[in-house]
Amino acid sequence: MAASPAQSFVATRAPGRLVLAGRIDERAHIADLAATIDEPALAIDLEGVTYINSLGVRDWVTFLRTLATRNVALTLERCAEVMVLQMNMIVDARGTARVSSFYAPFACDACGWEGAKLVTTDEVQPIVALGRAPETECPDCKQEARFADFIDRYFLFLAA
Repeated sequence: MAASPAQSFVATRAPGRLVLAGRIDERAHIADLAATIDEPALAIDLEGVTYINSLGVRDWVTFLRTLATRNVALTLERCAEVMVLQMNMIVDARGTARVSSFYAPFACDACGWEGAKLVTTDEVQPIVALGRAPETECPDCKQEARFADFIDRYFLFLAA
């Protein structure tokens, strides 16, 4: 489904996969996508989601609930930071889906770089359970970049 001039949202389908990009707002009508899904499992790539507002969240939750009632096994992949923030505020924004990977904010004190890095839930969850933050290498200067948010706030969705 291509974005119309009135909306800046695109959903791309492949067998067992859905890639979402752009703004999830009142014009996205994401809940309507549920009717097009007839697979027992679906991976949803959220890397390209740049914005989501309250009406978009409402539609997203309806989409997830509809698929859950049809027993579609959902995996959320490469979740953009805007989606992580919603999953932390609204439990139903994750629904019954498993989050396999997501973007987390990092900063380098050595060179000033700031950005998001993709992390996997399987790697991060045990570290966060110990009260520690994940670490990564700065892409610019190769020094250690620190996690740039509050551990107990950013990773709430992992405990849900």
